[in-house]
Amino acid sequence: MQITINTSEALTIDWGAKGVTEIVQNVFTLINTFKYEVAYDRTLGVAPDFIDLPQPEAITLATTQIYSVIDEREPRATIKDVSFLGLSEDGDMIFKVVIDI
Repeated sequence: MQITINTSEALTIDWGAKGVTEIVQNVFTLINTFKYEVAYDRTLGVAPDFIDLPQPEAITLATTQIYSVIDEREPRATIKDVSFLGLSEDGDMIFKVVIDI
């Protein structure tokens, strides 16, 4: 089952999520969290190393980190594609991540 996740969309947390919903929620959280943001798990999320890099380099580094964090932290999801969609009004990078569960 392929699912598309857009990093700019809001996600309502379902604390009792199970199955596919839990996996999608986990992937969304991983790719929208920077390392050192979570008090008891400082290595959760993507490293903010791409901030302030030129856009082509930032996109490449962020994409690589998305693949890495999902592979490491949510092995039940397999990434099929990661696409850069553009920038939000606030300057945040927006990605579309397609996963297979």
